[in-house]
Amino acid sequence: MPMAQINTDVESDIKNTLHTVTIETFLEKIIPDIGAIDKKLQALTQDGKYNGTHWAGFPKKRPKKEKPLYKLLADISNAIVSTMTTQQVRTNIIYVDRHKTPPISLDKDMAAGRPDGAGAQPDADINALDKRMIALDQTLRQTRSVSKKNKEALKKRMEEKERLLDLYQLWWMCIHIVYEIKVKQTETQHYDAVLQLATYMRQVLTEQLDRRFILGFVLLFDELTLVLYDRSGVTITDEAINIHQQPERFIRIVTGFSSMTPAQLGWDTTMQIYRPISNDIKPSYTIAHNSEGIHGTGRYNIHWVIDVEQQDDKVRKYVTVAIISAIRSAEICGRATVVYEVVKFDEKDNPQQTYALKRYWRPVWSDGSDPELYPFEGEIYDILDKGEKDKLKHAILYHDIKINGQIDSTFKLIRNGWAAERYKRPDQPRPDKGAETDADAENRLDRRDIPEDAPVPDAKPKDRYIPIDRHHVNILMPMGREIKAFFSLLELTQCFRDFLGEHIYGHDKLILHRDISTGNLLIFQVQDGSAVGRLMDYDHAKKAKGKKPISSEIVNLDRKRNGLQSILWDNLEKEADVDVLDRALKWLNRSSDAAHYIEDAVKFTGLVGNNASEDPLSVTDLGWDNIDKIHDWPDFSDRPPCTGTLPYMSAEVIAEQFLFTLDGSRTRTHFMHEAIHNVESLLWVLVRLCLTRKGPGLNMEREELDNHAPTFNSQLKDAVVCLFEGTPEVMKERKMQLVTDRNPRSAFEEKVVAHFHPYFEPLKPYVRRWWATLILGYKYHGEEFHDIHDHIIRILDEAIKMISQTVTEDEKAKKAAMNLWNKCRNERLATFRRQGSATPPSPLYSSPPSSPQPSMATPPRHNLSSEDEPDSPLAAVSQRLHAMKLKR
Repeated sequence: MPMAQINTDVESDIKNTLHTVTIETFLEKIIPDIGAIDKKLQALTQDGKYNGTHWAGFPKKRPKKEKPLYKLLADISNAIVSTMTTQQVRTNIIYVDRHKTPPISLDKDMAAGRPDGAGAQPDADINALDKRMIALDQTLRQTRSVSKKNKEALKKRMEEKERLLDLYQLWWMCIHIVYEIKVKQTETQHYDAVLQLATYMRQVLTEQLDRRFILGFVLLFDELTLVLYDRSGVTITDEAINIHQQPERFIRIVTGFSSMTPAQLGWDTTMQIYRPISNDIKPSYTIAHNSEGIHGTGRYNIHWVIDVEQQDDKVRKYVTVAIISAIRSAEICGRATVVYEVVKFDEKDNPQQTYALKRYWRPVWSDGSDPELYPFEGEIYDILDKGEKDKLKHAILYHDIKINGQIDSTFKLIRNGWAAERYKRPDQPRPDKGAETDADAENRLDRRDIPEDAPVPDAKPKDRYIPIDRHHVNILMPMGREIKAFFSLLELTQCFRDFLGEHIYGHDKLILHRDISTGNLLIFQVQDGSAVGRLMDYDHAKKAKGKKPISSEIVNLDRKRNGLQSILWDNLEKEADVDVLDRALKWLNRSSDAAHYIEDAVKFTGLVGNNASEDPLSVTDLGWDNIDKIHDWPDFSDRPPCTGTLPYMSAEVIAEQFLFTLDGSRTRTHFMHEAIHNVESLLWVLVRLCLTRKGPGLNMEREELDNHAPTFNSQLKDAVVCLFEGTPEVMKERKMQLVTDRNPRSAFEEKVVAHFHPYFEPLKPYVRRWWATLILGYKYHGEEFHDIHDHIIRILDEAIKMISQTVTEDEKAKKAAMNLWNKCRNERLATFRRQGSATPPSPLYSSPPSSPQPSMATPPRHNLSSEDEPDSPLAAVSQRLHAMKLKR
């Protein structure tokens, strides 16, 4: 990610989450006091590092630039650390100047941020290297003066410097603390420095997956402000200390950092790096330069050993095979979710199965707020899996992570219960967008969420911008196969039918998922060998407190029936059964609106025209025959409305408003996220598969989407970008256009269905009906809105029946898809048996087979399942990075 984008994200993160505490509180709650500070100051004075009023070498007048301060601050800090005894030092921290050269990343595509300095655990003795480098530079200057005659001598000196530069390398994974230096002492400069420091802290959390929080400081010439960056926000000290006038406090801070344990500095001590080649387990910051995976480096190839509490409270170790997703790892005020594929460590050489281990920071509501507003994901699974002893469960186990026996909590463990005040920006802020993302929120480009500190409808104004506590959690789940790795058209359709069944099951239990995406729709193999679709990852789900009635008694029913019947005859030359009239009038007060509703339902279901029956319209004709189904409805009115993964979000949820208005509607009140919006999200997942893939299995992306391919299709590319890959504004505009078009069915056909790959041709009629049903639901808030699950399940049941009877898959392609998946799965299971092997595993993204074309004939059987496909991990970095070298 470019550094400019990181800066933008960080400013959005902290704009409404920056808080302050007193310097006394920060020191008391966070940084230990090792004592004997006066003796340390005396020793530094005797050593010439402090002259009684000033730190040696520091300019007494503020320089125009901060360049002279970089090495001075590092040297003074290291001198302070040198006064500590061996027993007092619990973490080896060396302060280094890094303003010229960025620390080295494990991933070559990572932005090259350059903090002014860092307290780190580098590979070599920096002070000794400094002396060697100074001497070498002097020799180089002398050699260059005679180099015209002795090029060989200059070459040898340059090679020596190159080897020395290798030793100078500092890795992001070794950094304990970071700091930023500025010279101007203004409020605006102070805020900008904190903001810039936060960008480096965010990068630390990106690189260090075993980091819970990070500490640092900002120095404005001689005034130091402490900074804490954790998952509940950024906190700074409300007053700066002057390092010259208050040397004891400066010493207290520097020695305090070194006296802290790794856990106190923010490291997650429940996970360490496992190196299969050397077969050892160590903290990451001690071996960052040599954290090899099986084949190459890079954070997606590192193997972690992670402690997971079992149901008997004992701890079992799991080792990661791969990272499934780490895109959110650096989030502040969010869950910072990372998902690993793991096996049991004691079975690593011969594992029978892999698991998904999900780690994130869950919101914990307190101070009188509603504890049921966002229930723990594990508790949601308890509700969904109740009574499912012999069936596949959503979660195997879950627990709050403990650090040294205490629950890892931002408020209680990290901040030790301090009370922070909201920071007041010195300048006029931009329009308030709310950066403390809500309990659903993830600060991600393809997510759209409401601010966490924004009030729910009944919140009081004084409640704004109050950060929330977060607990670090583990959830161990079964591994599945992402829906994009389906093995046949029948399996794909059946799985979407399963997803609808799962959704309605949760909805009946007052649970709404609210984050439908490809990564949350998985295929599992069950005991009878068949494959089933499961809706997973309920971390953004909301649970209603109860139900509400969804319609009121119809006044003047006979008169409205007569008027409605008359309008239908005039417009359709057709009568309707009384049940049809009553169903329409149940949702709409006015006969004219009810008539439009019935007319649109007739047109959308294809009953008008040559195939139209002469019999009166019945509820069966319109799919309204589930008369006894709807009595009441989960009441989500007090739950924040808008969340999801943006490419799959409903147009209404993106807009946070109804896209159709009818004054006569009986059920339309204020906007909220409802079941129909998730059903639309399911449709968008299916549509994306139909647009971007050309058949079953892995590696089936369409060549027409490649700009450099001879078969490139610009219209197809435009459809995919506008719906799924464009900016939030572009995706919002396209989806709203499709819904609000004067003829939404034609627009959907032209801009979406027309571009489906031929493999998905049999699904087109059913996708069209799915879309038409959604439009009816949004426009009239009637049967299709409140009974959306059964309407779409009926459509998918018809599709399954048709595919089973008339579509024959290319058996070779289907078998190839299954074999490729099983090969990848078996290689992942054999990961640790390959230690020392020079042969890398087969890639998940190898050359695809030719595109299969379904034909009309006999049905395939529902195929076997396998393990999950990682979501496009960064390319493996096979060599140590040498590009980022120190230039003196």
